[in-house]
Amino acid sequence: MSDRWWKLMIPEHKFGGKHTELKLKIVKSYLDSYLITMRKSQFKNIYIDAFAGTGSRTQLQGDVPLFAGEQPQSIDVPGSVRLVLDIEDGFDEHIFIDKNPKHVQALNELVKDYPKKVAKCIEGDANAIVTSICRKTNWKKSGGPWGTRAVLFLDPYGMEVEWETLQAIAATQAIDLWFLFPISGLYRQAAKNWSSVDDSKISALNKCLGTDEWRSVFYQPKTQFGLFDQTEELVREKDVQALEEYVKERLKTVFTAWVSDPIQLYGPTGAQLYSLFFTLSNPSPKAHAVASGIVKHLKKTMR
Repeated sequence: MSDRWWKLMIPEHKFGGKHTELKLKIVKSYLDSYLITMRKSQFKNIYIDAFAGTGSRTQLQGDVPLFAGEQPQSIDVPGSVRLVLDIEDGFDEHIFIDKNPKHVQALNELVKDYPKKVAKCIEGDANAIVTSICRKTNWKKSGGPWGTRAVLFLDPYGMEVEWETLQAIAATQAIDLWFLFPISGLYRQAAKNWSSVDDSKISALNKCLGTDEWRSVFYQPKTQFGLFDQTEELVREKDVQALEEYVKERLKTVFTAWVSDPIQLYGPTGAQLYSLFFTLSNPSPKAHAVASGIVKHLKKTMR
C-alpha cells in the first residue's frame, strides 16, 4: 500500500476555529519554552496527548461559496500532534492516545514521517490509559539520571475527563498539565432549573468535578409566582464566570502547587466555549517559578 493511497484514506477530522488556533499557539509556545529550560537538566521528558485525534484537522477556507452548488474549499492544517513532532530537539518520548481506531491508524501513519522520534500511538479510553501511565511510571528514578518529567495535554471532545484521572496526574508530582476545560458543556449540563438536571447529567457532573457539592453551590431555592399560586424551585443563578471560578477552586484541591487563571476561548458567536487551565503537579518552588513565569508571559503576549 503506497503512502499516497493511505493519505487519501485518512479520515477528515473537522473541528475548531480561531479558538483552536489560539489554543495550539499557546500550548506550542509553552512547549518551546519548557524544552529550552529542560535541556539544562538530565530528566527524561515525555509529551502525552490524551485526545490526539488524527494529528491534523480539516479547516474550511473562506466563508461561503460564491456560486450555488459550489463546495467550500478545505485544507488540512497541523494539529497538536504534528506541531509537537515538528519540534527539533524535542521530547524524548511521545504518547498519543485516542479511542477512535481510525484516528489511531492515522496517527501511526503520521509518526512514520518522523523516523527519529520515539512515539507510541495507543487506542483506548484516555482516562484509563493516562491513569495507568501516571501510576506505573517511576517518575523519580526512571528515565534520565534525575528521573522523568512530562507535559500532558488534555483536550477532550466533551466532558470525558474524570476527576480520578486528575488526581492520578497530580499525584505524580512530575507532570505539567494543560487542560482545555469545556466550560460551555458544564453550563449546559448544569441546566438553569434543577428540574431539568436528570440522572445522566448528575452522573456526568459528579465524575467531572469529583464531588456532588456543586448542587448546593450552583443551585438555590427561588420562589416562582404563577397565576394562582407560588412554588419554590431550585435555580442556578451562577453565570459562566462563576462556574469557571468554581472549576479553578476544585482544581486547586488536587493541584496544590499551582493552578493558573484560565485563558478564555470564544466561539464565532462570542460565547465562551472553553477555559484553558495550566496546572503544576511539581511542588518544587523552582518549578513553580519557571512554569508560572512562562505562562504569565504567554498570557501577556497572546492578548
